[in-house]
Amino acid sequence: MNHDLTGRKSPPIVAVAVAAVSGLGACGLATAPGDDPSGKQEVASEGVRISVPAEWPRNAVKCGTPVRDTYVVDLDIVAGCSLTPAPRVDYAEIRRSRDLARDPVAAIATDQGDAAGHPVRRGGDVLPDGRTRRVVVVADQRVVVIAVADDPADADAIARSLRVD
Repeated sequence: MNHDLTGRKSPPIVAVAVAAVSGLGACGLATAPGDDPSGKQEVASEGVRISVPAEWPRNAVKCGTPVRDTYVVDLDIVAGCSLTPAPRVDYAEIRRSRDLARDPVAAIATDQGDAAGHPVRRGGDVLPDGRTRRVVVVADQRVVVIAVADDPADADAIARSLRVD
């Protein structure tokens, strides 16, 4: 044992350091879902999963319109208001469609494909403000995934990350 300035015995410094370091793991230094080293976080809703930037918050919307880079999930009721002009932000959305045949966004996805054994349709366009929009429809679950970004590669990466649970 070491003696401090008051003459009391204290545990060896090495033992204190080892205890402190080993205790850090129990205090949450393990990678949290939003702290993935890849800079991505996985978002799940309506039976599908996508990867979006880790810094994007959930549902940063006003009047149903994204107001900053965000992912939008589980929004059922939108306040009866309109936000114009819509902010030019990147976002991803997972939503269920009441009727895919009448859903104007789902209609953009016309290329047949497959995602983990589920038939999907993929498509995309460029919005009037120049942002790229990619749409993936998981028809057997009536789910529409939308990715909008200034950089087409970002929208493509989100759309390609789709996995069906």
